[in-house]
Amino acid sequence: MAAASLVVAAFAWDASERATEPFPFAAVDLIRGQAITSEQIVWRAIPTGSLMMPNLTSVSALISINAGDPIVPSLVSSAPPLPPESWAVPISLPLGTGPGMLVKLVFVDGSATTGIVIQPASEDSFGLVSDGLVAVQGAIADSVALAASNGDLVVLIEP
Repeated sequence: MAAASLVVAAFAWDASERATEPFPFAAVDLIRGQAITSEQIVWRAIPTGSLMMPNLTSVSALISINAGDPIVPSLVSSAPPLPPESWAVPISLPLGTGPGMLVKLVFVDGSATTGIVIQPASEDSFGLVSDGLVAVQGAIADSVALAASNGDLVVLIEP
């Protein structure tokens, strides 16, 4: 009886250690905003259920990811990648704007610039609306951020 229990326990231990699944890891260093392609991913076996699998369809890196790091959902975004030389600025956006939409940002003095919605505004279960993120060129990012924080910025969207 004890021998049978030992065999069953050994089998369960062995089976639990071998239950693995393929998981994506960065094959190369990825910079923030870089689109992630299959050539930049290496698949490694990890214990089943140890990490949550990300959606890797049309995603970009939210932050820099080092080669060898696991690619988990919190590190990727399905939003369009940040254009080169751009900064993401938190701005109060109308609900219904979507990732990739072009917006016109008008300053209180009447001057304007354009931006691309990277992350739309969202509404939580209490009805509170969070700011979205808009990519603007680095040369104007300071002015856009200051105007947005002072409430001196109007966001225009094309219908």
